[in-house]
Amino acid sequence: MDRAELGKIIKDARLAKKMTQSEVVGTFITRNMLSQIESGVAVPSIKTLEYLSKKLDISIQMLSAGERTERSAATPSDYDYIRQSKQKFKAGQYEEAAAIVKPCLEETSEFFDEACAIYTMSTLAFAGKSDVDKQTACAYAREALRYSEKGFYACREWKVEAICLIERLS
Repeated sequence: MDRAELGKIIKDARLAKKMTQSEVVGTFITRNMLSQIESGVAVPSIKTLEYLSKKLDISIQMLSAGERTERSAATPSDYDYIRQSKQKFKAGQYEEAAAIVKPCLEETSEFFDEACAIYTMSTLAFAGKSDVDKQTACAYAREALRYSEKGFYACREWKVEAICLIERLS
């Protein structure tokens, strides 16, 4: 789904509930940001999508559906991958978290920025585990280094941590 289509769905849901933009945003996001989302100028983060789906009483799947004509309903959306990956990460299952989010690492993915951050954190955490052999840990640390500078949430600290881990393992 493109930005304009997503914005239209959000705006239509808001108008159907007879809410103003100010009533929808509360203290979570600014009214200006909602206006940009509704007009297709800005793309909301996952947290913002979750907030809007709750506030407007519409399913998150409706907001993250993607091109339904090209996917079957059984095919997971990028949002599903991100959500599942976050759950695995929180459970300490870092290798699984990295594997699940990998399909979203293409720059065309709607959640590329979030995927890069989750993938980097997951690969770093897995590489840092004491029970992982050095060769595998080093490969995961290199992946973390590769994605640490990509996306909106790029983080210098992740890059430094990956470099230090690679040096320590080599």
